[in-house]
Amino acid sequence: MALRSVPRAGDLRRPSKRLRRGRRHRDEDAALPSSPVEVSMLERKQLKGRTKVTFVLPDDVPDGPVSVVGDFNHWNPAAHPLTPRGDGTRAATVALPAHSAHSFRYLAAGDYWFDDEAADSHDGTNSRLHT
Repeated sequence: MALRSVPRAGDLRRPSKRLRRGRRHRDEDAALPSSPVEVSMLERKQLKGRTKVTFVLPDDVPDGPVSVVGDFNHWNPAAHPLTPRGDGTRAATVALPAHSAHSFRYLAAGDYWFDDEAADSHDGTNSRLHT
């Protein structure tokens, strides 16, 4: 029988799954959704030897600027910011090699990281995309 350690007063609890997958730092002034963004989309267009992937989010959730970051852009938030479209969404398009897999997340204002519920899979903290 394994013994469980008893937490001591003052020990930090493990954050809830929603916080681990979403917010990294709390910024009380930033308007953040109370739950992970659930209205997202990945649009794909097959081209010769590559796939154009468009990452789509609602225009107002979460508030402020949002970038898609991943292994395809060396996790650089400035590389692929989402820009508004005429249909009430915002998007960023990335050309990726065909038949490849990539890890990515979204980064919003206030250091708010979140996953894409429409991703092909998840590998712990990241969303996964297969072209």
